[in-house]
Amino acid sequence: MKIENSFTIALPPPEAWRVLLDIPAIAPCMPGAELLAVEDDRTYKGQVKVKLGPVVVAFQGKAHFADLDEAAHTARMVASGVEIKGRGNASANVLFRLSPIDGGTRVEITTDVTLAGAVAQYGRAQGVIAGVAQVLVDQFAANLQKHLALGAPSNPASEASAPSKAEQFRPVKSISLLSLIFAYFRNMFARLLKGGSNGAA
Repeated sequence: MKIENSFTIALPPPEAWRVLLDIPAIAPCMPGAELLAVEDDRTYKGQVKVKLGPVVVAFQGKAHFADLDEAAHTARMVASGVEIKGRGNASANVLFRLSPIDGGTRVEITTDVTLAGAVAQYGRAQGVIAGVAQVLVDQFAANLQKHLALGAPSNPASEASAPSKAEQFRPVKSISLLSLIFAYFRNMFARLLKGGSNGAA
């Protein structure tokens, strides 16, 4: 199953490239993701949790940058994970491409994902999964923007009284599939209504 997503970041491509490759720093920005270990500068172990009603499905696995082309600002990551309660496994080949736009960088993501076992049933509604993936990417982009804002130089006079970065930015530890699907359909209807309004005008 191939999924295509994109988001923008308010940095020029060279700076955006450095930020996005700093996995330990940006991992908390991805809803439901947790970095467990850094094996080397290209290989990471992590966990992703999704809440399905009262049940939490958690994948643990490894992600590795197989290709990095700094000149072209493209990267390819290979990831695989196993559901910790034996409900199945997943693997993905992810291509990232950065391109300049007015005011920053557009990040395009092409993911070729394979599900096996009980979790494969979620792959039947490919359109919904693709929409949910974009909702996740949008949430990541919003969290990344907050993360970058907190990294901006602070006023020394107010630094002592300001809350810490950990207090200001609290990553989500698990994500609700139902809430993501709701957000997907809400965004879809908003686009349809906007298109209808433009057509009427």
